[in-house]
Amino acid sequence: MLKIMKLNKIFSLIVTICLMQSASGQNTDKKSDKTITITGKVLNMDHKPVEGAVFYIDNIITSFKSKSNGSYKIKVSPSALSLEVRSPEYGSGKTLINNQTTINFTLNGIADNQALKPGDKENEKGIPDSAKKPAKPKAKKMNTYTDIYQMIRGEVSGVVVSGRSIQIQQGHSFFGSSDPLFVVNGIIVNSIDNINPVEVKSITVLKGSSAAIYGVRGANGVISITLINGPEKEK
Repeated sequence: MLKIMKLNKIFSLIVTICLMQSASGQNTDKKSDKTITITGKVLNMDHKPVEGAVFYIDNIITSFKSKSNGSYKIKVSPSALSLEVRSPEYGSGKTLINNQTTINFTLNGIADNQALKPGDKENEKGIPDSAKKPAKPKAKKMNTYTDIYQMIRGEVSGVVVSGRSIQIQQGHSFFGSSDPLFVVNGIIVNSIDNINPVEVKSITVLKGSSAAIYGVRGANGVISITLINGPEKEK
């Protein structure tokens, strides 16, 4: 009889411990579901407040904007990875959240003309549709270019071509002396020297936040070239 009573006590203790662990697990799950509130300020290069800057969470646009004093308050999911802010006038800034609850932004000062417009949508890489405005060379002009650099000089606005060196303009200023990143048919290449102007279908210039998808390599902007394939040559 005494052994049975001891067994009952042990069983009751085990049940109690299991119930406590279950309740603790439920509380933890509830806490993990709670959104994280992030606050901070958005400033320009002169450390003045930026009003109306739009926020993106993991490259998805939100309805949150910075106030007249540059301050903002935004709620994000615990699973959110990055927070970005964009201003058509002062550029953009992006950072990893990493459980931070206070994040201040100082925008890069490069005018972001690729900000989303009403009715605009982003593609899977986070580039607004309005940013995709390739320069389509005119057929009559293609045969007059001796090389791809001469073609870019004649067909693409906002760039300065000197020999085989190219600089992309941002607002009223140019990037540093480094050449932009070259992408041909979606593939990053080291050189475009061998591209025949006759084979070019379109040339797209990516800058600001649109070039950010290429990371540090796109810091000087990106020139994306699409080549004509197969039967399209005859058109």
